[in-house]
Amino acid sequence: MAQALGRAIIRINGSTVDSEPGAKLKLGGAKRKPVMTGYRVHYAEELEQASIECEVPLTTGMSLQAWRDCVGAIVTFQCDTGQSYVVRDAFTEDTLELTGKDGGKIKLKLAGMPAEEMV
Repeated sequence: MAQALGRAIIRINGSTVDSEPGAKLKLGGAKRKPVMTGYRVHYAEELEQASIECEVPLTTGMSLQAWRDCVGAIVTFQCDTGQSYVVRDAFTEDTLELTGKDGGKIKLKLAGMPAEEMV
């Protein structure tokens, strides 16, 4: 029986992000758009960024400054099934928003170069 993804570990420049379950990775890369001619379908490609989204609880002593100022980072997304992906030149996409309940959730969204699978 094969294992299915249950948990992911996210690291920004080697530091582990204590994210809650449900983190998302959008691989990015070539996005293909259909192009119709008279009787054939072709495609045109454009590059799309990778993105990583997760929620992090605010804990004692945590500073959000580093995440807010994050640019040029190397982000890894490690799956408990053995796959690992790296996103280079990553940066914080949205301003950080802190919710004052349920553990003080912070939505962290990063974007960067298309993800590369580490073999």
